[in-house]
Amino acid sequence: MSKRPNDNFEIPKPKKQKLVDPQYVLPKALPSSPATLQERKKFIEHIVKVLTKVQPNLKTPKLKAIHIEYQIAKSSTNATYKTVLKQKIYKLSHPEKFKTFARKDDISKQLEILNSWVISIDKLKQYGYTMNIPEARTNENLTRLCNRCNTEFRLAQQLEKTVCNFHHGKLRKGPYRKRNYDCCGGEEHVSPTCATSDYHVYQLPTVEEKHALLKYQNTKDIFTKKSPYLVVGIDCEMGYTTKGFELLRITAVDFFSKKTILDVYVKPIGQVVDFNTRYSGISEITDEFIRFEESMNKLGEIMDSSTILIGHGLENDLHAMRLIHERIIDTSILYPKHKPSPTFKYSLKDLTFIYS
Repeated sequence: MSKRPNDNFEIPKPKKQKLVDPQYVLPKALPSSPATLQERKKFIEHIVKVLTKVQPNLKTPKLKAIHIEYQIAKSSTNATYKTVLKQKIYKLSHPEKFKTFARKDDISKQLEILNSWVISIDKLKQYGYTMNIPEARTNENLTRLCNRCNTEFRLAQQLEKTVCNFHHGKLRKGPYRKRNYDCCGGEEHVSPTCATSDYHVYQLPTVEEKHALLKYQNTKDIFTKKSPYLVVGIDCEMGYTTKGFELLRITAVDFFSKKTILDVYVKPIGQVVDFNTRYSGISEITDEFIRFEESMNKLGEIMDSSTILIGHGLENDLHAMRLIHERIIDTSILYPKHKPSPTFKYSLKDLTFIYS
């Protein structure tokens, strides 16, 4: 029986398209761009130069640079775009500084250095850390000063809508001994405010009042189970409630593996007045939120009293968690050397620009 002509016919497999670098760089379109097209283009061109230098065998540096910039741009705001990109460019330019230390001898060396950076208890006290269980003391005053606009308001009326005008940024030294807000560039006592809210907010001003609302605990007393993590980076998000400035989220990262080992949302005690979304990224209470006590139990699974905690301005995070801990590395105290003081500390944004 003879074969038909089509019996041995095979459908040809489609050839893989070869990636070719474009002649010109052009940022990918976004529904809402955090920068102008020209600014984005300049950053991509900068990334291309870095990639060409550190990865000379890379055949498509422009494509990769466009992708890197796009991933950052789509998840950034006008305020964070430049900072995050500069951090990324610094990492790309110095790959040797960001290698993961996996070997035991590397970890031992790193741990030796980190132990030498742990801040003394006396110095922690100077910089606002609570190192002893305080006495509980309530404030019988029925009024508070708004933490944003400095207006006095009655606590019983906090949830009644009003007008609160303020600057959400910090004051920074400007030319001619003037001080300007970093949110809008406005001059202190001169420029109009740039943000508004329907409610006044406040913070409990003393540790005694904080302790009366929610007790401080020493990690030596509550975190008795040995943790597998020696050094942990930690950061908390807070929001304004009818009980002050309360904990809403705890995130922790293992220093050596760079993996997130804890990320929990915490139910506040008071009724939420302002989620502080601009900074916290939180906009609603969901089923993910757990009780404060449960969040401490989960934190106790990834740290103990000997774990080194690393962060920036960690006294605020520990106050929010009501924790007393002695093994602290706080970059706002250590950097720049000899410059920080209990009344002045560089922001993490400032340090990024100084050291990158």
